[in-house]
Amino acid sequence: MNKQKDSVNKIIEQNNQLREKLREENKKYYEQLLVYIRSAGLFYDDYEIENLLLQILQDIISAQEDGQSAEEFFGKSPQLAADELIHNLGKSSRKEILKLAGLVFGISSFFELLSALASPDKGINLLVLIIYGLLSFLFVEIVFFIIHKSIYTKIIRGKVASFLFTWLICSLMIGSFILIEIFIPPLLTVYLSNYLGIFIISILLIGSVILAFIRSKKDGRMWWPFLPFIWILGIIGIASRLPVTENWMSSSDGKITAAVLTGFGFILFWVLTYLCLREKRE
Repeated sequence: MNKQKDSVNKIIEQNNQLREKLREENKKYYEQLLVYIRSAGLFYDDYEIENLLLQILQDIISAQEDGQSAEEFFGKSPQLAADELIHNLGKSSRKEILKLAGLVFGISSFFELLSALASPDKGINLLVLIIYGLLSFLFVEIVFFIIHKSIYTKIIRGKVASFLFTWLICSLMIGSFILIEIFIPPLLTVYLSNYLGIFIISILLIGSVILAFIRSKKDGRMWWPFLPFIWILGIIGIASRLPVTENWMSSSDGKITAAVLTGFGFILFWVLTYLCLREKRE
């Protein structure tokens, strides 16, 4: 499986290099096609998708060398042609599907666990962790669907309307998590002692750094933006449980400080994610 993953990464790298040979209008045409096919769904085989995209790119480059534009070669209705190609793609193995679902579930549950550990009186509601993981996977599917459909179809016209639509989707996502937190009964809530909570937080913080280092060899820096936000939540959790700081953290000043730091960590996460994606594109 690691060999196939390496092959996929090599194909993507080759694709990125060859794309620079395209003229501007052909590059725009192909990159729309690329996003449309890649965002078709979570469960298609990555190796087949990237092989298909590379083959299309090589054909377009050959056509360009013969004086044809990408539109003349591939057609004026790329969506119809792409849909037919996507329909013939193979699905990922059950193991890969479970691995992907587990990754999304694990990331969501991990952050909810850290958030719960940051509030000693709150406890860890295991039922909330499970529902958060399932809902996160659903939202990832929805985001992929919106991106996929918006490539060739204007779902919302106008910058203001697009901004409001994006704001509405984000608000619904955040609101769903808040409602779950409020209304799910504490049937499976676990309360930890302060020292056990500090121990678990410390393990999670150290483990996150080790995992980021390990994954960076395969995925580059895509996991690094998570670390500042994780450590901010972890430090808040430890400070809320230490005898010398727990009283201050439970005061109004402490809660405001924790909220500001959490907001700063969230903004920092998005900024670092944007920089990583821009670096990857370049």
